[in-house]
Amino acid sequence: MKNQELVDYLMSCGVCKVCQLRYLRARGSEYNDIHKSLQRLGVKVTEDQVEDEDNVISTDEQPLKKPRLTHCSTCLGIFSEDFQRELIEGIIASEFGKYDSEGIVLAITMPMSLQLRQLSMWFALQRKFGSTVHSNSPPDVPIKEAVKLILHPIICKKLDKKYDANGLVISIDLRHKVEEEEVDKLVELNRAAFPGKALRRVEISRGLLEKQYQPSRVKAETFEKYLPIPPPAVDESLSLKSVDLQGPMVCVAGRYRKLSRELSHTPWLLQGVRQMEDSIEEIIIRSVGPHFTETVPKITFMSSGREDVDVRCLGKGRPFVLEIPNSRRSTLTREQALAMEQAVDTSGKVSILNLQVVPREQAMNIKTGEEQKRKYYRALCALKEPATLEMLQKLQISESFDIQQKTPIRVLHRRPLHTRPRTIYSVKARLQRDNPLVLVIDIVTQAGTYIKELVHGEFGRTTPSFSSIIGKPIDIQALDVVGIDLDWPPEVDNSVAQ
Repeated sequence: MKNQELVDYLMSCGVCKVCQLRYLRARGSEYNDIHKSLQRLGVKVTEDQVEDEDNVISTDEQPLKKPRLTHCSTCLGIFSEDFQRELIEGIIASEFGKYDSEGIVLAITMPMSLQLRQLSMWFALQRKFGSTVHSNSPPDVPIKEAVKLILHPIICKKLDKKYDANGLVISIDLRHKVEEEEVDKLVELNRAAFPGKALRRVEISRGLLEKQYQPSRVKAETFEKYLPIPPPAVDESLSLKSVDLQGPMVCVAGRYRKLSRELSHTPWLLQGVRQMEDSIEEIIIRSVGPHFTETVPKITFMSSGREDVDVRCLGKGRPFVLEIPNSRRSTLTREQALAMEQAVDTSGKVSILNLQVVPREQAMNIKTGEEQKRKYYRALCALKEPATLEMLQKLQISESFDIQQKTPIRVLHRRPLHTRPRTIYSVKARLQRDNPLVLVIDIVTQAGTYIKELVHGEFGRTTPSFSSIIGKPIDIQALDVVGIDLDWPPEVDNSVAQ
């Protein structure tokens, strides 16, 4: 089978130039100049065909052409210039302008008639050219792949966007008037082609077509009883049923400082009853979220660990990330970030800094090596009798040591009972000025250590504990996180204008 013979037959079946190239297995840039590609493949192209080609596909603005009387029998006009125009107009008429994403990705749902017509032409080519057309591999570049090769670049160019798998998702639903009739015939065909499955209820779907409908599984004679071979040309192109937009997932990172000892990390509910009026998560999200999305409740808040309600987080703060789905904005200027930081500061309970948009793939940095990170704490501890020099000396520990911690009783309602080994890297204690019953203890520990239990021992459930080390009862009065060993996100001073 020569290329010219194939193209002549396809033309007689009402197949457009783009689909002719599909059956010549053209790839990538070969669709940019159809005339030259056909010539390179040994196909004669007349002047009339060159003019006709301009009506099929275009990457540049073209004046309106005389409408075609029929549309391609295999693609139903999906590659025509008229359909391109309808598609672009439909996207622009949607809420496309409300999204500032530089990248887009198309998700096109095509009618099942398109798949049926590919199979019909496959049968036709087998009849015409015999053994040169294999029954177990399609004779063309599949329609879905061709759409990605051809339509995606054109739409990106006309919308002045670039392709980005993580960008704005444009979901396009296409329909054609022949689909209902052809799918009804497919239901009958399915009963005849697969009688063993006729007793079971089988849902007709695109997946079923891709899996079961090929010449090696369905006979052409059976197929032709219900649907014509080759597929006939149509007088109407595909129609655009709907355009739906799904904004990209935008990740906003920063560090927060918790200034209150009466603030939960996330909304705190017990048996459906709210225990505190606010939380770190809610304070940050309501100041940042509305800039990016209208669906603020769907934002996910993540942080590198968390504090108890009565524990402050000071120093450089704790890294956090907001995952914002369906975001209409994907950028954040320093001026905007500064305004958000200042809005959070007005709460008097939380302060944030280094606010910035980060690449989505970096968001998981917040969880990397979670239990290997070092955490720095300062604890205010009370003794039942005045501190002695010996006690202070025992709590000056510069070399690391390991402890065994059973899950604290206070968190057993939400954590399984385990005994966890944890490393304490250093301990440094000093007397509170003018009060021999109070110690200030600086502690460097492995992440995941329960500091309160490290201090008092919780009836021997943490061993060793500070209480067991000095041989005296000791309890914790107040605790601050003063440092977290995670150098992320990068420091950004949003008070400095870009």
